[in-house]
Amino acid sequence: MVIAEISVTPITDGVSVSKYVRAAYKALVETGLKVELTPMATVMEADTIEDIFDAALRAHRAVADMGARRIITTLKIDDRRDKRVHMEDKVRSVLGQ
Repeated sequence: MVIAEISVTPITDGVSVSKYVRAAYKALVETGLKVELTPMATVMEADTIEDIFDAALRAHRAVADMGARRIITTLKIDDRRDKRVHMEDKVRSVLGQ
């Protein structure tokens, strides 16, 4: 199981980027992966790392397709191979549940 955190940030003239984030999030949801939006990034879960990279590319391109001329995409990946761990499992572990 692969869990990843992605942040796609356009460099724009204004201060609000919510419409760009919305487009990136929509692209991630359309992949069919498990996706969770948080205030600062989006977390996704997939069976393979290839699925994660494909989803990240789709999110990045969604922002580019809106006309952003510069985009910073940050991707953090947890590729755990010894056992299947889901997003909720990691949260429960931290909370001691």
